[in-house]
Amino acid sequence: MCTIVTGTIPRNFQRILFLMLFMIPQAVTTAQDGADNKTTKQLWLDFNPSYKVSERVGLYGKIGARTTFPNNWSRYLITPSVKYDWPRMILKDLKYREELHAGIGFYYTDNKYSVDRLEIRPFQGYSLSAPNRKRIVIQHFLMLEERFEMETDDWVNTFGLRLRYRASVTLRFQGDIWQYGKGFYIPVSGEFFWNLKGTKQFNDKVRLVGGIGREFTTHWKMAFLFGYHYTRHSVDEKFGTNDIMFRFRVYYKIN
Repeated sequence: MCTIVTGTIPRNFQRILFLMLFMIPQAVTTAQDGADNKTTKQLWLDFNPSYKVSERVGLYGKIGARTTFPNNWSRYLITPSVKYDWPRMILKDLKYREELHAGIGFYYTDNKYSVDRLEIRPFQGYSLSAPNRKRIVIQHFLMLEERFEMETDDWVNTFGLRLRYRASVTLRFQGDIWQYGKGFYIPVSGEFFWNLKGTKQFNDKVRLVGGIGREFTTHWKMAFLFGYHYTRHSVDEKFGTNDIMFRFRVYYKIN
């Protein structure tokens, strides 16, 4: 039976959170210099809670908001999900982890110059973390998404289907080489999308992301990320955008 552990937010965590929230708008404003009409600057904010149901089953998800500069749209989302730690059948002594994932995402897009959209997005996924060690984790994540996109003026559904693959590396500092580096980590990832059937908005092609994070306690951590996205729009993907992304993430493990 799981016991819920509640903890207060660490003071250092609060200070860095305040600093990050102050710095992000400054960074976005600076990045707008020299922008053209095919480039967007985006700010993503999300809170990522997780809850361990049993030794093999966990619940997780994110609640977030995204917007562009200049403001053409804002997006609000919630993605409840579940994962299952697949038991190792072979090579049991190796440091790796296999997981099955499933969930559903709800995305509401507030478009400034066109009709608002609601997207409901079930997904199924498989992840392999190998090696899965204290200092380094290399993860492969394959996901299939069914996308049901509706315009809010008539609620007519546009169905989309896409496959996505993400390779990520996380380097963790343990404090033995650099004493003050303990708790910091560096996440780097590349993600590729195959739009088997496109929707009217946000048909992503590629995402390249890197950043820095800090784990404050076993419950709280945060990360500041900078990325490049290339996205195609409309069902037949007639035009695309180069997106510069600033993302601030907060993670909380309930138990």
